[in-house]
Amino acid sequence: MKLIHCADIHLDSPMETHMTTEQASVRNTEIIHSFIRMTEYAKKNAVRVVIIAGDLFDGERIRTRTVDEILDAIRSTPSVDYLYLAGNHDESSHAFSNHDLPQNLKQFNRQWNSYIYEDVIVSGIEICDENATSLYQNIPHREGCINIVSLHGQVGTTCGIDQINLNLLKNQGIDYLALGHLHSYSVQSLDNKGIYCYSGCLEGRGFDECDKKGFVLLTIESGRLQHEFVPFCCRQLHQVDVDITGLTKNSEIGQMMKSAVQGIQPDDMVEFILTGYSDPTTNIAVSYLQNLINNSFFFTKVKNESRMAINPEDYKNDISLKGEFIRLVLDSDASDEDKAAIIRTGIQALTGEEIGL
Repeated sequence: MKLIHCADIHLDSPMETHMTTEQASVRNTEIIHSFIRMTEYAKKNAVRVVIIAGDLFDGERIRTRTVDEILDAIRSTPSVDYLYLAGNHDESSHAFSNHDLPQNLKQFNRQWNSYIYEDVIVSGIEICDENATSLYQNIPHREGCINIVSLHGQVGTTCGIDQINLNLLKNQGIDYLALGHLHSYSVQSLDNKGIYCYSGCLEGRGFDECDKKGFVLLTIESGRLQHEFVPFCCRQLHQVDVDITGLTKNSEIGQMMKSAVQGIQPDDMVEFILTGYSDPTTNIAVSYLQNLINNSFFFTKVKNESRMAINPEDYKNDISLKGEFIRLVLDSDASDEDKAAIIRTGIQALTGEEIGL
């Protein structure tokens, strides 16, 4: 028997903080299509159950057509059961209200309930104020079966909403704890018998989600459970550090950026982080660098985290106006970042260059 464990799909996420409206719309469509592709994968590979461990939706902003597409995909794979556990982003959406739900979409609620398939039992519960402590006292368990439990929250040692007390789940006969809430794949031992796993999300939405995204395929045979992470995203996100120490021209920085992304697919999304130490006279033109690299990938972002390379001792005895200005700024209470910006702008003004703000 095969099962899929997925979570944190976040359908209809805004994603317009940095992307254009058009780019955000494309990414939202791709996230929907990744879910649909996963249903097709399930059907093609004889998967019996898909566990959705929370945050199928992203909040109140849910389009009817998105819900219709998801429900149509579920209906079109009647041999697969979809066990849906609502997460902290799902509750406010009420996405399935006023919709006729397919028979193969089964939901968990705020009391434990279980679904049994041959020698496998899958149990789940939504964590809320009323059950945040008591849910650990009556975890469903069936001898002779593979026991899978689904929860949504952050593992730790406390009980609460979005909090999962891992200590209270140990030695409860759980073979596989299917979790949602964290957006990166990870798996660790629960106790001597079981493991707990975050499947991560299907598609990365921001540059804090840069590793490979997908779902976990569970295979149960002869009473043994095996798990495998299946990369499934249509685009990957990358954070690329570019050390600009010693570079004084934007053209040099741009060339370094292009060299740093060799091998990354043009359809991917890249955030360049400029690191190292820059000369105070160097005017790092982020917008120029952004435009220089824009057409190389689906989406790019440039962030300057380099620091100013300046030695106060070099200007200790400098009697020029520039030396006096630099000493004045270095002795101020401004942050290092502000000092660098002030010195760079001041030197541009003193030398008659165009000031880049």
